[in-house]
Amino acid sequence: MKFVDDSQNLRGRLHLIQALVLVLLGVLSVRLYLLQIVNGSRYAEIAENQRIRLLPIPAPRGVIFDRNGKLLVDSRPIYSIILSREDTKGIDRYTLIKPLAEGLGLDPEILRERFDQVKLQPAFESILIKEGASQADIAWVDAHQLEVPALRVEQTPQRRYPPNGLLAHALGYVQEISPEQLEEPRYKEKHYKPGDIIGQNGIEYVYDEYLRGRDGYRKVIVDSRGHIQKEIEVVPPQPGQDLVTTIDLDLQQAAEEQLQKSPTKRGVIVSMDPNNGEILALASYPTFDPNLFSQRIATKAGRAEYAALLNDPHKPLLNRAIQGAYPPGSTWKIPMAVAGLQQGAITIDRSNLVCGGGIQIGNKFTRCMGNHGSPDIRTAITRSRILLSARFEDDH
Repeated sequence: MKFVDDSQNLRGRLHLIQALVLVLLGVLSVRLYLLQIVNGSRYAEIAENQRIRLLPIPAPRGVIFDRNGKLLVDSRPIYSIILSREDTKGIDRYTLIKPLAEGLGLDPEILRERFDQVKLQPAFESILIKEGASQADIAWVDAHQLEVPALRVEQTPQRRYPPNGLLAHALGYVQEISPEQLEEPRYKEKHYKPGDIIGQNGIEYVYDEYLRGRDGYRKVIVDSRGHIQKEIEVVPPQPGQDLVTTIDLDLQQAAEEQLQKSPTKRGVIVSMDPNNGEILALASYPTFDPNLFSQRIATKAGRAEYAALLNDPHKPLLNRAIQGAYPPGSTWKIPMAVAGLQQGAITIDRSNLVCGGGIQIGNKFTRCMGNHGSPDIRTAITRSRILLSARFEDDH
C-alpha cells in the first residue's frame, strides 16, 4: 500500500510539472506572437532607427554677380561642430553646456539659447554648436569622443560678402531663421525648420527662394555610441540658382567713396539707367558689415558688435535710399523747370517768376534765403530754393 501511494504522488507531481511547462510555453508563444506578428513592424522600425541616421547636407546658396559678371557674394566651405539629438536621448543636454563652452570657447548663454530654440526640431535633426571651427576645436572634439560621442564635425557652406560694408544695404544678409519667423505663413507652409539659413534683407531676402537651393542628406549606420560605421546612401544637395544683378560694381565703389568723403558722413547716392529704370548703384552711408550676421552673430563679440550698430545714432542699418523719408527740396525744381520749358511757359533767359523773399501757402509763410526779384531759370534753380516749384505750380 505504501508503494502504491508513492507512485500516485509521483504521478501527480509529474502532471503538475507538465501543466506548468504547458502554461509557460503558452505564455512564451503569446509573447512571441505579440513581438513578431502584432508589433513586429513597430519594433523593427525602432531597431532600424537606433542604428541608421539621416545626416543633412546643407545646400550652398547661389552666387550673386554684378551686371558685368564680377563676383559680389558667394559661399565658402567651413567646418562646423554638430551635436546629434538622437544620440543624446536619455541625458540632460544642458549638462553639456559647461564642458562645450570651456572646450570650444563658446558663450554658455548662447549655447543655452540654442538648446532652447531647437526643442521643436524633429528628433533626427542635429544641433549646430559652432560654425567656423578651428583645427584646435576639431582636435578637442576628437579627444573627447568618449565623453561626448554625439559630437561630430561636418563641412558646411558659409556666406561671404564684400569687405568694408560694400553694397551692404542692397545685398542684405543671411541669418538663421528665428522662432517668430518659423510661425509666419511664408516659411511655415514650406516646412522651414530651426537652424535653416534664410535671406533677412535686401536682395538676399527678395530672392531667397531662388538662392537657397535644396539640402541633401547622408544615410549612415552608427554603432551604439553614435559613431558612423558605414555610409549606405547619399543624396547630394542642389545648389541655389546664381543671380546677375543690374549693379555696376565700379560705379558702386565710386559712389560709396564719395559718401565716405562727405562732411556729414551720411547720405545716399542712387544711379539709375533712365532708359529702363535699372539700378546701377545704390549706396547708403554709413554702412555695416553683412559678414557679421553670417559669420559672427552667434559669438559674444558678434552680439556686442550688433548691439553697437543698434545704438549708433547714425543708424548704419538704415537703408536711406528706400527707408528714409526726406523733403524733395531743390530736386523738385528740375522736373518743374523741364515741364515749363516743354510747355513754352518759360525760356532759359525769361520767366514770370517773382521771388519776393518768400511765399504764402495757406496760413504759412515760407521764407527764401533772400529776395531774388525776377530771376532767370539758372538763378532760380541755383539760389531760390523752393520758390521755383511753388510759384510755377500755382501759376500753371
